Amino acid sequence: MGALTIVLSACPPYYSQGIKEMSAEKDAFSRLKPSWKLWLEYDGEYVFGPGAYSILKSIQEKGTITAGAKALGMSYRYAWGVVRKIEQTLGVKLLETFKGGTEGGGGARITDFGVQLMDLFASVQESFEQVSREEDQHRL
Repeated sequence: MGALTIVLSACPPYYSQGIKEMSAEKDAFSRLKPSWKLWLEYDGEYVFGPGAYSILKSIQEKGTITAGAKALGMSYRYAWGVVRKIEQTLGVKLLETFKGGTEGGGGARITDFGVQLMDLFASVQESFEQVSREEDQHRL
């Protein structure tokens, strides 16, 4: 994968404009919070975002697509469809599924690639959140 660069530009300092204006500006400025939606693209097309991450994380925690989807309040069909679409786009499996035996049901395991994809997404998300926290503290 290519290198990821995160750029954040500093906000300009306050200028002397009188106490009332400066107070209103400072109040307005202090209420501004950065916001973003992170997603990963493949050949310029959306492929993976917070919803897909949540689905894989829930499947990883619950051990099955059914239980993972249910924990998120979505249908098995929807969750499996999201995963299959990503797999088809990337040409790589994210899940290994297995059928149950006489003692119990089947299950699902996130592939090594799926774990790497989740880790990449979580790492970039944490980087953005860290920069946001630092910028907030810097402004105060």
